[in-house]
Amino acid sequence: MKKVLTIQDLSCVGCCSLTVALPVLSAMGCRCGVLPTGVLSTHTGFPNPHRHPLTGDIAPIAAHWKSQGVTFDAVQVGYLADVAQAEAVEAVIRDFGKTVIIDPAMGDGGRLYSGLTPEHPEAMKKLCALGDYLLPNVTEAAILTGLPFDPDPSRAYFQTLAERMLRFGAKGVVITGVTGKNGTIGFVAAEPNQGIQTYQVSCIPRQFHGTGDLFAAVFTGALVQGASLMAAAEKAAGFVEKCIAATREPTPYGVNFESQLPSLFPSRAE
Repeated sequence: MKKVLTIQDLSCVGCCSLTVALPVLSAMGCRCGVLPTGVLSTHTGFPNPHRHPLTGDIAPIAAHWKSQGVTFDAVQVGYLADVAQAEAVEAVIRDFGKTVIIDPAMGDGGRLYSGLTPEHPEAMKKLCALGDYLLPNVTEAAILTGLPFDPDPSRAYFQTLAERMLRFGAKGVVITGVTGKNGTIGFVAAEPNQGIQTYQVSCIPRQFHGTGDLFAAVFTGALVQGASLMAAAEKAAGFVEKCIAATREPTPYGVNFESQLPSLFPSRAE
């Protein structure tokens, strides 16, 4: 059984971060370890959640693991609240990261998330240099590579964006949240010296918090079980599409991913 460590926050209410990564990776046949970077009363889709950072606990937890001979086959990193957390997680990756998947969650719509400092992108660049697979959205890829954000990007723009992301040294990059011209949404994937590949599904006109975390979890689970970059990304995109379709009414709690978990079971894999 593959052992995966996922590093991100724990929102007590709302489907995102650890509350989706743990059940998804478990459903996919992985033994999932968690390293919470903080506890929130709800995810940030709710106004004014209570936040309790666990930055100072990251190193002691990792030190205890080392003393007990704990190992992982892969490390997956999600949202980090500040530069100090990024620096602490960098040390964890160096100690435990055989295969490292990083979702550099820090912005959307051409700008950083509120609460993040101007120093955050530089910290994430250092982290991305340790990643084998990077999963930025268009905004994050632009910020990390210094390319101006383009709200109406062309294929040439994505080619340049992917090439620059690969310069971090990754084996593969998947740029998510790529909207098409005809009501579609998907991703752009790239591996060194192989150009870019695109994938699009019908865009269901509903938005929910945490779908990026779902994508990253399914991608990680598929990858560690032996899927190629493109196959892992397609599986992740397909699962997110199913979850959105299964969520009939807008809700701040997130998508109805629980009802779709059986489709991830290894014995029922498509």
